[in-house]
Amino acid sequence: METQLSNAWGRIAVTLKATDVGGDLLVTITGGRAHIGAAAVGIKTEGMATASVITVPAHREDRVVKDAAEKLAKVLDRTVVVVAGIHYDDMSQDEIMDTLQLCDEMVTALAGELCKKE
Repeated sequence: METQLSNAWGRIAVTLKATDVGGDLLVTITGGRAHIGAAAVGIKTEGMATASVITVPAHREDRVVKDAAEKLAKVLDRTVVVVAGIHYDDMSQDEIMDTLQLCDEMVTALAGELCKKE
């Protein structure tokens, strides 16, 4: 199964792709000049979700991947890997906040879509 979602606000456009890897889930989130800025592995244990994050130096996608991996692992009760790389030149603080919101909306939509299929 592969799912793709897109979301945009102003000049910021973000794409999420999700692929089943056996019983696990691999998610990529990219926008602008795509790259790998951070990765997180999310798991659910004892009813709670946690994520381990690796961030490439000088990148700031750690919050995107951690939040997404934890939310998806908790809702779907599966191991989830989220990789993100979003780059737009000279992003304002408002655009950064908009990007976080766009990503969260897509992750929520993905969780809802996958819950319907299970």
